[in-house]
Amino acid sequence: MSSTILVTGATGFLGGHVVQQLLDQGYTVRAIVRPGKGDSLQGAYSKYGNKLEVVTVDDLISGDLSNVLKGVYAVIHTAAPLSGRTSPADALNIAIEGSINILRQAYAAGVRKFVFVSSVVAINPIDPESDFKETTWPKVSKEEALSGTKNAFYVYVTQKVLSEQAVWDFAKQHPDLDVTVINPPFFFGPFAPSYSNPDAIKTSLSTNTMIYALIQPDGGLPIHPSWIDVRDVAQSLVKALKSPPESQVGRKRIILSGEWFSFKDAADYLVKVRPELKDRISEKAKAAPPVPESQIDTTRAREVLGVVFTPWKKTVIDTIDGFIDLEKEWKKNGATLH
Repeated sequence: MSSTILVTGATGFLGGHVVQQLLDQGYTVRAIVRPGKGDSLQGAYSKYGNKLEVVTVDDLISGDLSNVLKGVYAVIHTAAPLSGRTSPADALNIAIEGSINILRQAYAAGVRKFVFVSSVVAINPIDPESDFKETTWPKVSKEEALSGTKNAFYVYVTQKVLSEQAVWDFAKQHPDLDVTVINPPFFFGPFAPSYSNPDAIKTSLSTNTMIYALIQPDGGLPIHPSWIDVRDVAQSLVKALKSPPESQVGRKRIILSGEWFSFKDAADYLVKVRPELKDRISEKAKAAPPVPESQIDTTRAREVLGVVFTPWKKTVIDTIDGFIDLEKEWKKNGATLH
C-alpha cells in the first residue's frame, strides 16, 4: 500500500502542521501549493529529503490533477478561501467546486480515503442559543450569499455548509469511499516551521490575531470562546487516515474544541510565566468576563480518532512565544504590523 498522502493548502496555517506531522510519522507527502509558494515549504522540511514532494497547481477548481494523484493513498484537503478575502461568487466557487473537483479526480485515480476540513460554523454559526451537534446544519442559501445583502461571515458559513454537503453527497453515491470531515472552531497555536511573514502582514496571522491581542494594550476579545489548537486539528486529520470505517463508528463528521478559557485567565497566566510582558497585556483581557463551560462535546474526536487535546495554557504560551520571535524578525527587517 502506498504511504503517499496528498495535502492541499500545504502552506497555510493548518496545512504546514499537517505536512510536518505526516513527515514526522513516516508518511511520504505530496504537497499542493500555489505558484511561488513552494520554496518556503521545501526549505523548512529539507531534512526529510525525498519524503516531501512539492507540486505547484494553478487551478484546483477545474484543473487536471491526474498526474498529481498518481500513487496517492489518501487526500487531506485543507485548502479553502478565508472569510472576506475574495468575492462571494469566487469564495463559493473555490470552496464547493474546488473540493468536488479534487474529490472526483481522486476517486477516479483509485483513492478511497478522503479527509476534509470543514468548520464548526457548518454545524452552528457561533449561535449561543443553539446546540453544537454533529447532526445539525445551519439554514443558508447560496442565492442569499450571492445577493450582496449578506455580510462576509454569512458567505463564509454558506461556503462551509455547501462544500461539506457536496462532499457528503459524493460519498453517499460512492459507498466504497472512506470520508472523514473535521469541524473545528477558531485556530490558535504556534506557526509551523514553514510559516513566513517577514513583512508583518496582519492578514497572514490568520485567527492567531486574537491571541496576539493579548499582548496589545488596546487588544480586543474573541467574539466567542470556541477555539482549537491548530496542532490538534492537524493531529485529527492525520489520525483520520487510520480511523475505523463508517460501518463501525457511523458517519465520521467530527467536531473539535479546546477547553474554553477566559482571556482574563490567559492574561493572568502570561503575567505569571512571562512577567516581562506585564506592561503589554491587553486592558480588555485583564477585565474579561468568565466564560461558560464548553458547549461542544468532543467525545467522538477522542473515541473515533484518538485525539489528545492540548491544554489551553500550552497553546497560549507557545503562540505568544512565537509572536515574540516574529516581532524580533520584523524589527530586524524594519517592518511593522499592517
